[in-house]
Amino acid sequence: MAVPNQAETPQSSASRPIVVAPLTPEEEDHIILARITNDERPLKRVIKKFHNYTAISHAPVVPAVVSQGSSGDASVEDAREAFLVELSTFELSLKKSVMICEAEARQVEEYQRERQRIDDEHGTLRGQIEQLKTSLEDAQMIRRRKIEYDLVAEKVNTLPSREELEQSIQALENDMAAIRSEHDNQNRIIQGQKSALDGIISELGSLRFMGKDKDIASVVPSPRSTPPPEGDTADTNMKEDLAEPAPMVVEAPPTEEKEEGEEDKQPSEPTPPPAAEDPIGNDIEMGEVEEDNPKNGKFKRKVREELEEGEASDTSSALSDPPDD
Repeated sequence: MAVPNQAETPQSSASRPIVVAPLTPEEEDHIILARITNDERPLKRVIKKFHNYTAISHAPVVPAVVSQGSSGDASVEDAREAFLVELSTFELSLKKSVMICEAEARQVEEYQRERQRIDDEHGTLRGQIEQLKTSLEDAQMIRRRKIEYDLVAEKVNTLPSREELEQSIQALENDMAAIRSEHDNQNRIIQGQKSALDGIISELGSLRFMGKDKDIASVVPSPRSTPPPEGDTADTNMKEDLAEPAPMVVEAPPTEEKEEGEEDKQPSEPTPPPAAEDPIGNDIEMGEVEEDNPKNGKFKRKVREELEEGEASDTSSALSDPPDD
């Protein structure tokens, strides 16, 4: 604002010398930066008007040629008015720049507030996102469990009811009890049959030894008695017929244990029982040869026919043979 004071008092400034203070390096840098960033045309116009006004208001060292009809006072006033107008315009532009700076500062503050609000909202949204992630995981787990529950429910629905299962279990238990009782009965029957079979085997063993004794007794030949006199032959034959018992089938002796080196010989036919002495055919005198009696062959055939179908003699039975030690 020193410029308007100089413009208002041109005479006093002309009497005093103008002393310009030197600028510091920081002020020079600031001025240079301001000139680079700001438009200099209004300032140049102000400076130009100021130089015109000072040139007119102060007396020049070399007087200039003044043309006729020109007024020095009028030109000074016009230069002064032009300078003041240009100075007011420059001041208005400066105020405008100040207002712009203030608006920009307000915008910067608004930007900072908006940025802080955005940061706060960002943090809030981040927390909400984390919460939504947790909720999503919970929802997925619930959905997965629901699907598993539906599958289990479908499987359960395919199964029979509890009453039917209890009935089937009861039926199975009854069947198992019946099977156990049947098993026990079968075991008792088997034990009875086993004991009976053991008794039969023991009886067969005793019968085998009894047959062996009888066979040994039948094999030993009885000595022939001295023939009686001729007159008593008929009486003697009659007594022998009355004394002899009926013929019976004698069991063949079982196969005895043979010593080492002996051959096993199985009789192909059962041993024929000893033929009963015929009172007529056995009446042989001393020195005569006994003739074949056809009755003996008939008796053998009769014994063979009396055997039932599938019945074998004791010699061919496995039960009659003693166990090999």
